[in-house]
Amino acid sequence: MKETKKKKILELLKADQHRSDAAIAKEVGCVTTYVYNLRKEMSDRSELRARREKQILSLLESVPAWSPSDIAKAVRCPYGLVTKVRDKWRHEEQERRESTAAVTSVLVPATGLSVEVETSYLETNDLPPAPVEVVTRSKILSTARSYITRDRQADHGDAEDNFSRIAGYWSLHTGTTLTATDVAVMMALLKVARIKQNPQHVDNWVDGAGYFACGGEIANK
Repeated sequence: MKETKKKKILELLKADQHRSDAAIAKEVGCVTTYVYNLRKEMSDRSELRARREKQILSLLESVPAWSPSDIAKAVRCPYGLVTKVRDKWRHEEQERRESTAAVTSVLVPATGLSVEVETSYLETNDLPPAPVEVVTRSKILSTARSYITRDRQADHGDAEDNFSRIAGYWSLHTGTTLTATDVAVMMALLKVARIKQNPQHVDNWVDGAGYFACGGEIANK
């Protein structure tokens, strides 16, 4: 009998969360405290699920190599919840890529750059020297070369000085001694992570090549 009442109360709570505990208790035939406790229990489960879903989503984005089992162990949640959140996330990401591709093909068909990057170039009057009409290895390298050999020192300072400054900040934050070369490698790895998410985004390949080139120069000075 108690399980039947519990089931009925949960159904009423799901149907109308704003209905008072007293009204539900009267309809089911139980004390108001019992309804209150079930409402709180249901709310706690909902909050726990929301926190877990947020943690799962964060791991899917930051550690793409992890399997659903790895994430389930880290978050301490059912395997099925991870796959459900992952499938929804993949579907939304696919829709976002398709939407971005459609807009990019209309606004910047010849550059191979995202709308955001193209807008940034326009706002700063820092357009790429030559549009990437066809994505080839030579185009990627030549574009990267143009980015790192143009007059960037006037805007951002010398690459070695800039990377060394970043290394100092990161070292303080992480408690680990990092170098300018480490910064170049880690920035390149950031681009690798973004490539994992969207390998068709040309700008990440170009930037990755640029960071490796800067790192190679710094390491051999």
